[in-house]
Amino acid sequence: MANIKKKFKIIARHNNWVAGSKITESFSLIDVRIRRFTATIEGWRNWKIYEGPVNDEIINSVITKVKNIRDRIKSGDKTVFEE
Repeated sequence: MANIKKKFKIIARHNNWVAGSKITESFSLIDVRIRRFTATIEGWRNWKIYEGPVNDEIINSVITKVKNIRDRIKSGDKTVFEE
């Protein structure tokens, strides 16, 4: 098997799901049923939001988690960076 440098391929960048955030959606090159959602939130990059199989509830869950992180950053809660 060839050496795969990247395990995920970006398929979409969602700039309008949550204000102040950019959510990147990728799929696994090993198993296309697996999706990864990462986010840039208020300028802070590489928040891993979700990785796993996709179902109808995942999008709402991703949006809710990103909003929660964004709100904690805006309120000055520094513990969000320790999780």
